[in-house]
Amino acid sequence: MDTDPQKPRNLPNETLLRTFYWLLQTVKIHQDNNKVVRESASAFVSAIVESCADEPHITLEVFGGRFFLTGKKLICWKESLDLVHGMLHFLESRGLQGFRLYSNISGAPIEQVLAFARVLNQAERQQNPLVWVAQQLEGSALPWAEIVHSSVILDEETKLRERTRRTYSYALASVKEIGQKIFSRSPVGIRKLKRVVQNLVELVSKDESLLLGMSTIRDFDDYTYTHSVNVAILALCLGKRVGLLQTGLELVGICGLLHDLGKTEIPREILLKPGKLSDQEFEEIKRHPLKSVTQIVKLPIDGDLKAMIIPPIFEHHLRYDLSGYPSPHPGKPQGLFGRILAIADVFDALTSARVYRTEPFSPDQALSLIMEGAGKNFDPILLKVFVNMLGVFPVGTLLELDTGEIGLVMETPEEAMKERPMVLILAPDGKGGFRKGNAVSLEERDPATGLFSKNIVRTRHPGKYGIQPAEFLV
Repeated sequence: MDTDPQKPRNLPNETLLRTFYWLLQTVKIHQDNNKVVRESASAFVSAIVESCADEPHITLEVFGGRFFLTGKKLICWKESLDLVHGMLHFLESRGLQGFRLYSNISGAPIEQVLAFARVLNQAERQQNPLVWVAQQLEGSALPWAEIVHSSVILDEETKLRERTRRTYSYALASVKEIGQKIFSRSPVGIRKLKRVVQNLVELVSKDESLLLGMSTIRDFDDYTYTHSVNVAILALCLGKRVGLLQTGLELVGICGLLHDLGKTEIPREILLKPGKLSDQEFEEIKRHPLKSVTQIVKLPIDGDLKAMIIPPIFEHHLRYDLSGYPSPHPGKPQGLFGRILAIADVFDALTSARVYRTEPFSPDQALSLIMEGAGKNFDPILLKVFVNMLGVFPVGTLLELDTGEIGLVMETPEEAMKERPMVLILAPDGKGGFRKGNAVSLEERDPATGLFSKNIVRTRHPGKYGIQPAEFLV
């Protein structure tokens, strides 16, 4: 890939990464007096000074297979993937997590900048590259550069992950509390639930992948409630992708959490029946959207809010062609929120073990099944957005690789090749379970052959291995 930063690309936040990589490559093949080498060093210095702005320094760090520039995730376009992966491989092969670079580099001799690049290139040949680089940077030889460990990034990332886990728990507890109060005929309110939804909306804007990771939680014994939270998350992510604003996202989130409220009125022997339902039992199941609406009508909430959340909840088992259940008013189309819920509801149901289907579909298999209903069961445009959002291999899919490893899909960035997501390698822990390994991109190639380093053999549902993806991803 051409990494010459003088060819304009106008890619935000990439200048420092691009000039850094260009410098590292040019010093490998040219002497210090070479014009291209000196131009690359000058461009690198300018990028640092520009990135510093009014601050004395910036940090460039790697965490979880992603770059962070002074604490902010670096967003790259698709055409820059070779650059990103090249830099990731360069740093990881030397055990380096990142650098703090100071603005006083502006006064440094070009030879000093080139010496820095040569130190980094030579580090790969050292017995302990990280220690060796640290020794080379000690003292006043290179006063504008120092190694950092991604503690700041880790802290921020950890905080966000903890908040995501906590919000999921609060959402689950809120839905369960409402369901249990309805079952016991106690007074019900949704103030806490509305606050939870507001938190979920904020988290969607911060890191969609984390929330999608939480939506992989499966609880066989508490299916109705975990399903409701998962549907809310999937609906929120899809709603954000189609441009819903804050109010719309909050509404679709509330609908997701409450859409199966009516199941609290259905006898457990029907809900948990392992065999085929009788016609009468199935008719009882089909009444749950209407029962959900009936329960919402009784809730002590604003009338305007009721009017907006009742239709989608009523419609979540309707099909795009208006078949399904309950029967709608003749000629009345399914609303946008109802169409969003329908997709999210079916996807989560297919990927969950049920008493009548102990072998759930893997996420990619579920997407294939849903795609067969495009235009008939589901809105084809929304479904296309949903598939693009989740990727060919959605977050939480377990992949068996040709290296003998298993990898858990941790994210499918928009800029990534759809068939080669970022995965977290899982290794046996010796106790019948698994532990986290490295995060790797399946786009990485063997430098010697140019072939992909790891290839997918088949997909599996993580439940087959007793894995809860959220425990590893969030």
